[in-house]
Amino acid sequence: MKQGRQSAVACESRVACLLLVSWLLLALAGNPAGAASFEDHARIRDAAERAVRAQLADEPGQLVVEAQALDPRLLMPACEQPLQASAPRGMQGRARVTVEVSCMGQRAWRVYVPVGIRLRRMVVVTAQPLERGKVLAPGDVILAERELAELGSGYLTSLDAANGQVLRRAVPAGAPLSAGLLEAPILVRRGQPVTLQARSGALSVQAPAVARGDGVLGALIEVQNVSSKKIVQAVVINEQTVEIRLP
Repeated sequence: MKQGRQSAVACESRVACLLLVSWLLLALAGNPAGAASFEDHARIRDAAERAVRAQLADEPGQLVVEAQALDPRLLMPACEQPLQASAPRGMQGRARVTVEVSCMGQRAWRVYVPVGIRLRRMVVVTAQPLERGKVLAPGDVILAERELAELGSGYLTSLDAANGQVLRRAVPAGAPLSAGLLEAPILVRRGQPVTLQARSGALSVQAPAVARGDGVLGALIEVQNVSSKKIVQAVVINEQTVEIRLP
């Protein structure tokens, strides 16, 4: 290039830019031996895969990680140092991520490698078609292996987390269950007679009352003392008992 002249090259894609950068790096570095020394693509892919596995090391289940084949025209100078790879965080449930692999040697470079992820885990699914409002019982749900990328968030991994819960909508057999599909059953309903219980240390007092609203387990509802007509707030303990928690 003659002194004083300037050259501008526009890249139409990331691959084109990387190919251009690799060619320029080799041209500037020169090769006295006449035989180009390029980085092994398998080594680049291996670095990307190891970075993803390291991020998902604590995730239970069967993990399969596979880096996509690189463009054979992508010729990067051989790196005299171990390759560095950086995988994104929060990969749980994702089927594909992009990992940055770089060389920090004298002829530094970096490439971006697409990596496919398959993580399979035992999750809670329905054993049969179930209707809306069904209170789940043992036998209604089972554990089955599913690929996490196909599931939404909040999937369940414990049968105990589903048993006793109520379905918000009808689901077919084999459907994975999530927390959003379930709700706690109503134990106490408005107008229902209940036992109002008050505790303070070892002292316990009980009185008949009437619920003034619906309540699930642990919910705080209003009840009216039958004798005094006083309205108080109490916590639902079971289908027949609410409790005032005193200091």
